Amino acid sequence: MFVDKNESWILQEDNDPKHRSKLCRAWKEEAGVVTLDWPTQSPDANPIENVWAFVKLKLRGRKVHTLKQLCLQIRGIWRSLPREYAEKLVESMPSRCQAIIDSGVDRTKY
Repeated sequence: MFVDKNESWILQEDNDPKHRSKLCRAWKEEAGVVTLDWPTQSPDANPIENVWAFVKLKLRGRKVHTLKQLCLQIRGIWRSLPREYAEKLVESMPSRCQAIIDSGVDRTKY
């Protein structure tokens, strides 16, 4: 999404095992994707947690009876996220990283 704006971008992802799998690591290496070393268990500093909180908020009160309905609802909410929202989360990364450095711990105000 943001490659057009900045050719030298770095991927930030959590330390979930699927992101560290041989297949995933090989794909990222082949694609030239550079990843940011990131502390484990730091949900406050992970912008995707803000997105999931937003999705949960939007799901509240909706009638969902099956897994298929839930998936459709989540996809719809995800696709309706404003581009500006995603950009704001990405632009907050320098502040998030600095907050981690300043606090010396994994949890921050985010």
